[in-house]
Amino acid sequence: MLADLHIHTTASDGVYKPEDIVKMEETAQLKAFAITDHDNIEGYIQAKKYIDGKKYKSKLVCGVEIDTYFENKDVHILGYHVNPYFKELDEAMKWIRNGRVGRIKNMLAKLNALGYKIGQAEVVAEAKLSKSIGRPHIARVMVAKGYFKTEQEVFDTLIARGKPCFCQQEKLPPQDVVNLIHESGGIACLAHPSELHNLDLVERVIKACNFNGIEVWHPSAVCNNEVTQWFNLSEKLNLLTSGGSDFHGNPDRYPVGLGEFKVLYNNIKNVVEWK
Repeated sequence: MLADLHIHTTASDGVYKPEDIVKMEETAQLKAFAITDHDNIEGYIQAKKYIDGKKYKSKLVCGVEIDTYFENKDVHILGYHVNPYFKELDEAMKWIRNGRVGRIKNMLAKLNALGYKIGQAEVVAEAKLSKSIGRPHIARVMVAKGYFKTEQEVFDTLIARGKPCFCQQEKLPPQDVVNLIHESGGIACLAHPSELHNLDLVERVIKACNFNGIEVWHPSAVCNNEVTQWFNLSEKLNLLTSGGSDFHGNPDRYPVGLGEFKVLYNNIKNVVEWK
């Protein structure tokens, strides 16, 4: 049996609505899945409403992915089994989302200065029902206007870290976010550690911030042949092991389909069945 504990919807920067994810999940026949939108839990709430009252075999885990900053690096945290209505966590995520809006304004100013005619209204329209606006929304507008062929080209050329139009967003330190996740009744896992490109840094942030687990299975870990490295670290530090596809639904981003990235349920059931 398979599972996927890292999925995005239109509540943040995913392509598909929460109810669409549920339908796709049924086709993929996952035993468990988690919607983990950026800095909000609305996608989970909508998916649960869609599922309630129906005969449903799969387990939907309440999840969220929150962006933080540690030692000049973006550190993403996956929160599982959180209370979706915990006030303090909700207020922190609102603060982060407001910072995203300011960041988008600054990036658009840089893009316009380089001759790319793209306005905030266009990006907001692309984001539609998203509660967490981000760089993928800029990239999609750029592709739609014919400036680039793929969203990845927009990132690689202009808006990834170190590129001409990148702007750093003000974020909370990871310890604060981990504490809020714990206070809300959940557990905190370090997301896609391979994207930090530094084993020592990964170990430092985990020890410093009282993480419960680590995302061992992720496309970046497979691509870099680092799954074993993260599994060994989980055993060394006595961590829960999570895994997921980081599915967004983009046609130019792996995986293209839900269930395409295989994660065995038995490898991550310690997170799913944690409560």
